[in-house]
Amino acid sequence: MAGVASESTMLSRAWIDVLGLRATVAGDWPEVVESIRRDFAWYETSDPGPTQLEVRVERRPPDFAAFGEVVASFVTPRNVVYRQGSLTIIDYFGRALSILDRERGSLVVQGTDPHLVHEAAYLFLLSSIGGHLDRRRTPRLHALGISGAKGAVAVMLPSGGGKSTLALRALRADGVRILSEDSPLIDKRGRLHPFPLRVGVNESDAPDLPPEHVRRIERMEFHPKLLLDVDAFRDRIQPKPLPLRHLVIGRRSLGGDASLEPVGRGRAVGPLLREAVVGIGLYQGMEFVLQRGMRDTLGQAGAGATRAACCAAALSRARVWELTLGRDHDRNWEALLPLLEAE
Repeated sequence: MAGVASESTMLSRAWIDVLGLRATVAGDWPEVVESIRRDFAWYETSDPGPTQLEVRVERRPPDFAAFGEVVASFVTPRNVVYRQGSLTIIDYFGRALSILDRERGSLVVQGTDPHLVHEAAYLFLLSSIGGHLDRRRTPRLHALGISGAKGAVAVMLPSGGGKSTLALRALRADGVRILSEDSPLIDKRGRLHPFPLRVGVNESDAPDLPPEHVRRIERMEFHPKLLLDVDAFRDRIQPKPLPLRHLVIGRRSLGGDASLEPVGRGRAVGPLLREAVVGIGLYQGMEFVLQRGMRDTLGQAGAGATRAACCAAALSRARVWELTLGRDHDRNWEALLPLLEAE
């Protein structure tokens, strides 16, 4: 396959196993391989057995000449996509190149910017994992998943809406555990499953966190981000699925106060469609187009039906609340806390 490095150049390697989906990440860029390992540290394995996915990172200028005069299939705000046989070739506007072999389930990422190479590899793995989770009927819900004495709580907020800030408060609270800062899993029994990945944190929160577990990344379309590794809170993760007791719909306010009010189940239908069935904010839409093509994407009705069935099961068993978040982080946490405390 074009662009694949020889085994002799492989200086670093990591293996992950995400609920039965096994992947290997390797390459001649140890820092990038290590960063991806830290992203998926909860699922790291030392078993180098057969894998379904292979990702290789190459520290080199992109080799565009290897593919001849192939014509672009389509253009997105972050890249240009080409198709050549079983290959999908993704050009990040000259800064990096991803070569996906759809038949082999392998990806090669070439570039000289470690942040861009890392992001391209991470998003491919996350998108592939999302497809695997759909197939095993435990789709992701774009929400903060936490648990307390009353069971699991899912807080649905858009990207940048405050999930990370609430997650950090949860990690400091007695009796509270985290299932996922951004995307717990749901099943057809209405249970919330853990899916712990790195946690995005604000600059203002970083001084209170262990520096050895905090790193900074640059992103293609967004501002730089600080990440808190799973190893910093491994002992605070809820390891087993729990019934979803409370489904919280969050909204932002410029006020200084916060409030939590019960609402009818119908109020949650739209947010669930957005945050789970469609998956706004989760890497499972455009990434699938890049991997398989629009025609196969239209055949994903089965995945949509599975997500909808899981949402319906969760909604039938959970109480629904509306949480209004103000500018005071302490008051925001205090408003949510009654759902986590014992009767």
